[in-house]
Amino acid sequence: MKWLLGFLLLLNVGLLGYFNADVFAPTPVQINPPINPEKLKILDAQSLEAMPKKVAALPTAPVVEIPATSCYQWGNFTASNLPSAQVALAKLGLEGVARQADTGQADRRFWVYYPPLKNAQLAQKKAEEIKSLGIGEIFVVQDSQWRHAISFGLFQDEKLATNLLNDLQAKGVKGATKALRSPGKNISSLLVKAVSPEAALELQKVSPEFIDSELKVAACP
Repeated sequence: MKWLLGFLLLLNVGLLGYFNADVFAPTPVQINPPINPEKLKILDAQSLEAMPKKVAALPTAPVVEIPATSCYQWGNFTASNLPSAQVALAKLGLEGVARQADTGQADRRFWVYYPPLKNAQLAQKKAEEIKSLGIGEIFVVQDSQWRHAISFGLFQDEKLATNLLNDLQAKGVKGATKALRSPGKNISSLLVKAVSPEAALELQKVSPEFIDSELKVAACP
């Protein structure tokens, strides 16, 4: 009877080993390929420098869309100087749509200027003479009513205008004067569309040549 129990025990052990051979079998160890020392080569600094290098890609800057054109509102124009402003726009390749301005926003201003000369040549000569005295930021007026006058500045505060006039006289500018100006009624503005950045710079240069005019960016219709 004992030998039968022993036989059955051996049989169970044998069957257990047979059906679990993949569990008990040792995992094969991967052996790296042999290294051949004679094939190794030590690189010098020059060889390392000549080897191709991997360059990391630089982050791409976000693309900012810049509007090609803008709209501007240019005012305050009276019936007498509105045509001259439209001519100035035409010379810049621009066109303005006239609109009635809100006269409630009009206020008085004090203008420091040199009275109009007979023609553009005399006005330009006088302007250069004044600049030679160390005075900048002056403009030859293109306004039809005050054409060929020389403008030194326009102020809401009369005290600032008086100070400028005294400074001009101290520097030797003779004939400059100060006057009160008010836009009054029937004031118009020009809506200028499709203004390129280059044209906008030129328009900013022309604007001071028209007394009381204000130039600002406006919403395009």
